[in-house]
Amino acid sequence: MKNKIYSILILFTGLLILNSCTKDFEKINTNGNAPAAEQAAPDMLLTLSIESLTDRVYDIFLGHEMGSCWVQHMAKVQYTDEDRYIYRPDVVNGTWTSLYARSGMDIETIRRIAVSKDLKNYKAVAYVLRAYGVSLLTDMFGDVPYTEAFKAIDDITATLPKYDTQESIYRDLIAKLDSANILLSDDNETINGDILFDGDVTSWKKFANSLRLRLLLRMSAKDVGFVTSEMSKMVADPDTYPIFESNADNADLVYLGSAPNNNPINENRKTRDDHRVSKTIIDVMWTTNPNVDWRIVVYANLAAGPSDYVGLPNGLLAADALNYNGNGLKETCKIGDYFTSASCPGMLMSYAELQYILAEAAVKGYVPGGMAKAEEYYLAGLFGSYRQYGDVLIANAADIFGQEGTIDDFAQDYIDNSIGAFDNSSMDAALEIIGREKWLAMFDQGLQAFIEYRRTGIPALEAPEKGNNGTAVPSRYPYPTDERSRNGANLGAAVTSQGFSSLDDLNGKVWWNN
Repeated sequence: MKNKIYSILILFTGLLILNSCTKDFEKINTNGNAPAAEQAAPDMLLTLSIESLTDRVYDIFLGHEMGSCWVQHMAKVQYTDEDRYIYRPDVVNGTWTSLYARSGMDIETIRRIAVSKDLKNYKAVAYVLRAYGVSLLTDMFGDVPYTEAFKAIDDITATLPKYDTQESIYRDLIAKLDSANILLSDDNETINGDILFDGDVTSWKKFANSLRLRLLLRMSAKDVGFVTSEMSKMVADPDTYPIFESNADNADLVYLGSAPNNNPINENRKTRDDHRVSKTIIDVMWTTNPNVDWRIVVYANLAAGPSDYVGLPNGLLAADALNYNGNGLKETCKIGDYFTSASCPGMLMSYAELQYILAEAAVKGYVPGGMAKAEEYYLAGLFGSYRQYGDVLIANAADIFGQEGTIDDFAQDYIDNSIGAFDNSSMDAALEIIGREKWLAMFDQGLQAFIEYRRTGIPALEAPEKGNNGTAVPSRYPYPTDERSRNGANLGAAVTSQGFSSLDDLNGKVWWNN
């Protein structure tokens, strides 16, 4: 079963062991009262690293505005700069610092403790969390520090890490996830401090392998042979490579109902009311839909003025957004109450996403089964997406439309009477509907949804008329400005080697998308 965030305050001060030229200097500068790495508690670090990683993924300015707005799930009715691709440098700087110096260093410390004490499960968990955090970094920015990124924990002089290529990072992360799958065993130590899976070893194995399939698909355009070999091997041997089998396996952190352990957008809603559901997704689910995508009753609240589903166009100037339809605040849909609740889960990876990964892989021949198997995976993803919302969707549909039924009834109605039926008429048609449904299913998963959109180009999003990137939707996130002063030479080399015009080039292509 999933665990919830324990309402505890955790403070861990990592000891930087300084290399010195004399033994006496080392003795003088050793704090006998501070714990060495091998004395630290991996369970407390694990709790903190899971929470800080998820909090960063769901950070308002990053996950919702540079993620959900850029993928056109959400839009801004006030303070519209981010929605127009005018990002805040401090947000990018903070993201880099958090994923490296906070959760990243905590995860590295867990790994080092695990190695020193031969804690195989903790080592595997560190590999999985590292793969998630570093893949997020490289998918956002491109080439990033990796092999030298965490050496400063040993060597204070190692503060200018080189940038590794995204290809080399991907290949190593995939290998580490394979190692994690091998290491994880109920015969090893108990995993304490685990607020993601409550110490369940099988759940961690499923997450490791499902995440591995995500990364394999992303790099598939660059190495079809390797990806086909790896994906087909995994799918053919579920006993060795278990993956998510239902929503019960989702990698989602269930937040508590009060600060400081509530969902970040819930805290944000206490003082702000400037996020709306994008017109782009409302049009697909409702306005131009022949029937209704019932998930809309969860994704969006009815607009207060017309008591209807009305989305806000992305990237409007602030004055235009506030005046949209006469009153942008009242005439457009707020984000659904489910997603702004204190305990809304922070989704890192879902069963639905995995099924769409497998569906695309089947269409392209990376896993066996062809179109028939692709449709099976596709339908599992669609039903999985609906089942995520279960009783909430059922209650809202009854309240708003007077419609009753089981959650599977609503999913089947969407398939039968809407745009949800699988299209096997051609490879392009099948990939189009898989991509669209994946985009719909990943609502509120802004960063990952935007990364996937960049890879597939589905649906065909149009850049806002008042956007700050010409007619293009960005292809990557800008490098942090702090790196220019802290590690400028290595950053400059990475920008040049990737062919980016500058560190804040929004249109450069990362390796798997180039």
